[in-house]
Amino acid sequence: TMGISPGWGWLLLPVCQALVVPREVSGRAGETLSLRCWYPRGYEGYNKYWCRGDSRNSCRKVVETEGQDARRQHGRVSIQDSHTFCVVLLTMEDLSEADAGIYWCGVERPGWDMMEAVTVKVVPG
Repeated sequence: TMGISPGWGWLLLPVCQALVVPREVSGRAGETLSLRCWYPRGYEGYNKYWCRGDSRNSCRKVVETEGQDARRQHGRVSIQDSHTFCVVLLTMEDLSEADAGIYWCGVERPGWDMMEAVTVKVVPG
């Protein structure tokens, strides 16, 4: 499962129109959590990132693409952008209950980043 809850089936198709993430994803402790973050056409070459914090102003970057398509890993977290489908794949390995909380998928741009929050829940293994 990609962590997409029922009702998000339409999200399996690239939309390339808005920054869209599931509101909530859950994973089991010890397993890998994956989620997709769609962004608007035109932002392919922009830096995408995953940050953690209760608000967009307090969130700290966990991993970022630096504008590239190549997969980038930082510790247990990786990020990969597909410029073709305007989608960022985020994965967190070896999930633990301490990973639960609010994360943001962000697109860095001059002035005001596009950011959408995802609540990550962790079910004990």
